[in-house]
Amino acid sequence: MKKIIAALTLMLAFSINANAQDKQTSSAYDLGKKQAAELSELLGLDATKTENFARLFEHKITVLEDINLTQERKDEFSRVVEAKIRAALEPKQMEKLEKNEVLFKKLTH
Repeated sequence: MKKIIAALTLMLAFSINANAQDKQTSSAYDLGKKQAAELSELLGLDATKTENFARLFEHKITVLEDINLTQERKDEFSRVVEAKIRAALEPKQMEKLEKNEVLFKKLTH
C-alpha cells in the first residue's frame, strides 16, 4: 500500500512539473505570435513572413528570459535579432518600423 501511495505521489509530482513547463513554452509561443501579428499589422506582411517572425520572436523571448545570461550577452542577442529583422524586411518596411520606436524596441529587446 505504501509503495502504491509513493508511486502515485511521484507520478503526480512529475505531471505537475511537466504542465508548468508546457505553460512556459506556450507563453513564449503566444508572445512571439502576438509580436509577429503586431509587426504584420503595421507592415502588411504575408502569412509566411508572419510565421517566420513568430518563430524568431518566440526564440528571442526564450533566450532573453534565461537568468544565466549576462546583460552583455542579452544585448548582443538583441543586436542579432535586429539584424535578422533588417535582413527580412524591405527598406521601405524597415523605415516604417523604425518610425514606430516603441514597437521596434519591443521587437528587438
